Amino acid sequence: MRKPVPQRGHFSWEKYLKETGTSAAPASCFKQSLTPPANEFKAGMKLEAQDPRNTTSTCIATVVGLTGSRLRLRLDGSDNKNDFWRLVDSSEIQPIGNCEKNGGMLQPPLGTCARLTSSTCMHYGL
Repeated sequence: MRKPVPQRGHFSWEKYLKETGTSAAPASCFKQSLTPPANEFKAGMKLEAQDPRNTTSTCIATVVGLTGSRLRLRLDGSDNKNDFWRLVDSSEIQPIGNCEKNGGMLQPPLGTCARLTSSTCMHYGL
């Protein structure tokens, strides 16, 4: 089988890798399923998610959009400038209650204490 001849203006991986002195990730590194997972989420659903800016924090998030097997998430108390995407099978999202069940610390949404009882804020250590 002959390699296709690059067309003028056509990107060449081979040339790019050689010029940059880098190598391609081998196919064996990719573990994606051939069949994407079903997305049964709906906009407005709540879940627990790792904060993408601080992965040691687990926060309350809302599903604000869906595309195929991806979820657009917004941390409660945040705005749309901080939305982020996760695949439905990501380990970075979990059902509500998962953090408490596993001894983790769930971070409350920004500004929550102004709307909650003092005992709830004390539960969060605020």
